[in-house]
Amino acid sequence: MNIQHNVKEIASHFDIWGDFLWFERYGSGHINDTFLLVYNQAGYQVRYILQRINTNIFKKPLELMDNIARVLKHSRSKLYGRKDASRRALTLISTTDGGYCYTDENDCCWRAYLFIERARTYDVLESPAFAYQAAKAFGAFQQLLADLPGERLFEVIPNFHNTPSRLADFDKALAAAPADRIEAAKEEIRFVEEHRHMAPVFIDLLAKGEIPERVTHNDTKINNVMLDDETGEGICVIDLDTIMPGVSLYDFGDLVRTSTSPAAEDEKDLSKVYARMEFFEALAKGFLEGSGGCLTAKEIELMPFSGELITFEIGIRFLTDFLDGDHYFKVSRPGHNLDRCRTQFKLVQSLIDQEDEMKKIMGKFVK
Repeated sequence: MNIQHNVKEIASHFDIWGDFLWFERYGSGHINDTFLLVYNQAGYQVRYILQRINTNIFKKPLELMDNIARVLKHSRSKLYGRKDASRRALTLISTTDGGYCYTDENDCCWRAYLFIERARTYDVLESPAFAYQAAKAFGAFQQLLADLPGERLFEVIPNFHNTPSRLADFDKALAAAPADRIEAAKEEIRFVEEHRHMAPVFIDLLAKGEIPERVTHNDTKINNVMLDDETGEGICVIDLDTIMPGVSLYDFGDLVRTSTSPAAEDEKDLSKVYARMEFFEALAKGFLEGSGGCLTAKEIELMPFSGELITFEIGIRFLTDFLDGDHYFKVSRPGHNLDRCRTQFKLVQSLIDQEDEMKKIMGKFVK
């Protein structure tokens, strides 16, 4: 969608007091358009975030915003009286007509948040200490929402983390793929076949009631948690679009996937792709501490396997898109999705090879 947005006019539909000063594009996200707004309020500059919700991906923005509003209202009630409470959960700004979503003349849906000051996100983990803080924040997020009242949250993207469903998509793409793409990906296709048995583990356990359905974030990348500029503490989980019912193990597993390897997601030199156990230990310690005892014994037992499964799932998604002609993920070169798939599968193998070590690490925290 190539539309020039009148940001000042759009912002006027939100309950933001003061004089509009200026705005600029903000952040590195690829899904929503994000702008930083600056207002003069009683002589002080106060900043806000304005976002256009990508309705090509999030097709029911009102239901999505209802999820976010419910989660943030509950978070505020749990954080009331705590120091820096307004920095530990996002603050939604209501529209002038009392809602949380404004639809402009181009049918674009917008929302606004108060900007969280003196904290930032990181695209690359600089140390195990950072990994610990990020995981602790995501664990605390689980604990904060463990008693969310009311009806089940809206499922924003059905089967978002459902590995058997992703495997079925792969099977369909493989059946229709051109011969040259199948030949280029033959080793990766073989890897999927050899590890197909992994796919249903979490979904089957959920169906049997052996692990609980929870309110989960579903996109626990390192840059979705803000760290305090002074203390380095993980203070606020952001990017709440995929908040919905899910499995906590997918959240922890995605932390493992995005944090343990030092390599970029599309690294061509696979010798650089491996799981660092010092980072896994920091993630496990932080997530367990943050969750405050709300996880079940079965969930804790499966934490080492969680990284293997979600990394396998994401690798399947990249491979599926490659076989299907690169229609979903943005690519910047031929074979880009195949390169991404290869890094994921290399990391899966590294995690499998070190599963005993991960279990020993878990033994340090669970007696």
